[in-house]
Amino acid sequence: MSQQWIRGVVDARPVAAFFFLAYAFSWVGWLPVVIGMGEPIRTLSFVAGGFGPALAGAVVTWLDGESVRAWARQIVRWRVAPRWYLAAFLLPLLVVGLASVAIVLLGTTVDPTVLSGRLSLVLGSYVFVALIGGGNEEPGWRGFALPRLEERYAPVPATLILGVVWAFWHLPQLVADPNAVYSFAWLVEEIPGIILRVINIVGFAFLLTWIYNRTESVLLALLLHAGINTANSTLVPLPIEAITGESFMTVLIAVDIAVWLVAIVLIVATRGQLGYDTFRNPGGRQEAR
Repeated sequence: MSQQWIRGVVDARPVAAFFFLAYAFSWVGWLPVVIGMGEPIRTLSFVAGGFGPALAGAVVTWLDGESVRAWARQIVRWRVAPRWYLAAFLLPLLVVGLASVAIVLLGTTVDPTVLSGRLSLVLGSYVFVALIGGGNEEPGWRGFALPRLEERYAPVPATLILGVVWAFWHLPQLVADPNAVYSFAWLVEEIPGIILRVINIVGFAFLLTWIYNRTESVLLALLLHAGINTANSTLVPLPIEAITGESFMTVLIAVDIAVWLVAIVLIVATRGQLGYDTFRNPGGRQEAR
């Protein structure tokens, strides 16, 4: 199999090649997590697999004959209007606020006082997620795949495609449980939670599309991604043990409702464009003008 043939395949289907490599790199990397290996291998495996999309983006960019340096510059594109930094920090708070209202409407009592002692937890979680716990995916998903999908599809279907691929990329993490007995009965029991988390991830893809399209900055998408994961895990006004235990499904449903409400508002407010500008992206879809 010659390098020329590989480059030809990548040139013809760069996004498909990226998706294939992102899954391959990450799922192989996460294999120790799936089979339930102990620490520290489990944590190292989790972290290494998370870099799969970024690595796939770099490899496909190189194979396609494009500048890896130019692709990487998006990661540190910080010169954007301050309001977009504000949006990246406030959107997760809006989602968790709406989710808290939904939790109450679903019959669970929230306790805002539990948040007072979580400042250090929030800061630590945010830095971890931004660097190695989710934000590190963004050079691949938004930095590589999204712009290319939007050259072919309108922003809403492009985001749906990317969101579904992104969601199912998480599948090894969603089914991995070192304490579970892997059986058909266990899998059936887990399916509702997996479906809710897939819906959650696809919904968040719309928020990330919007901020990336408005700024063309992977850094802003990274910050929003970190804020989303941090807010979901630390800023829901319930005890941590309730979020991960008895109230887990309620929280998932509430966050799904909240994120899709925000996503629909963004879609309607932008008339389906989600910040995409074909004048700024002349190679994009002409009909979007």
